[in-house]
Amino acid sequence: MYKILILAYLIGQDPVSTMQTFELDAKFGSMSECKKELTLQLPDGRYEVINEFIIDQDLQWDWLVAGCQKDDGTEEFTVEPVYPKGKPKELQGLDIVPGTKT
Repeated sequence: MYKILILAYLIGQDPVSTMQTFELDAKFGSMSECKKELTLQLPDGRYEVINEFIIDQDLQWDWLVAGCQKDDGTEEFTVEPVYPKGKPKELQGLDIVPGTKT
């Protein structure tokens, strides 16, 4: 089984000290199904799953990286946010480099 994980931090606070990993409820039978769900985009280009997560968390959390992972940890696929107006001030100078194994 595959799951979607989101690494997020409290908006306006130190990302390193507030980051937390959230596991979404949905499970997928294959990596391709998980990737399809994770990368589904709204018309404005935002990832639908991430947008729903942020709204469900009462706009208190923002994401650093999200991905699909096999339950045993042997396969991963990640996506990162794009900041067309520049990174938020609390993220400047911070680079989250996920290990992508696909």
